[in-house]
Amino acid sequence: MRHVIRSAALAAALAIFLIGSMGTARADDATWKATHDTDPHLPLTAEQVAMTAEKRAAEPQDAALGASPSPDAVCACGGGGYPDSAHLAANQTSQSTSYYCGPATVHEVLGTVGISLSQASAATKLHTTTDGTAWSGGGTSPSGYPVPDVLNGMQNRNYYVPQRVSSATSSAIGTYKGDLTIDIYAIRAPLVGDAWEVPGGPHLVGHPTNREIFHWFEIRGYQNSGGSTMYEDSVHGASSISWSGSVPAYSTMASGTIVTIVSGRGYVW
Repeated sequence: MRHVIRSAALAAALAIFLIGSMGTARADDATWKATHDTDPHLPLTAEQVAMTAEKRAAEPQDAALGASPSPDAVCACGGGGYPDSAHLAANQTSQSTSYYCGPATVHEVLGTVGISLSQASAATKLHTTTDGTAWSGGGTSPSGYPVPDVLNGMQNRNYYVPQRVSSATSSAIGTYKGDLTIDIYAIRAPLVGDAWEVPGGPHLVGHPTNREIFHWFEIRGYQNSGGSTMYEDSVHGASSISWSGSVPAYSTMASGTIVTIVSGRGYVW
């Protein structure tokens, strides 16, 4: 595990690493993140804006039609609309270096939709460095958002778009729940979260809560009509990370907490 000091370049890089091992509690994560954020937050391309609108417009129609899940999607259907819970195949993979959470997550997502891509090849496509994989401004084409650029270039099941989250407002949580359920149940494709965990704030299961951590992770399902998020974590089994033994391969967490954790960055859906 690398212990490093914040810099502008590193702040944009989202790997699993520490920005200082100790810290004080953040009374307001969103405010603290806003004052410490150095990611360029590139504007979405016209195509990304159009596809975001198209995907969201499709949700009520797909829900009403009761879209059929793929054979590896499991659901418990309630009355009307989307089912109460659904998830995709579990395929957690340990990241091969301390800064390969992005490549490991892309490897997992593509594996879920039947595409094989090694972590090393994913790292090359993502422009991953020892500082990690950027949320935006990563130099990839066509948008400069590495994760959706690579995913869209490798598969046709889902057009992935980045969704920035400034803070975990009720609106942001509601939007996330809609994006989560349509991707998992109707499109049958995982989402990707981009965690920014701060000392004293909420962390993914098993992550040390007194540390600031950036981390990509695959979101593979939901429960409680989107109220809970099922995800897998590439830290599990990663020998290069000292605290990996405390991190389970699969966890479920309240979706509102997930939105808080990714605020300051966002998710790809």
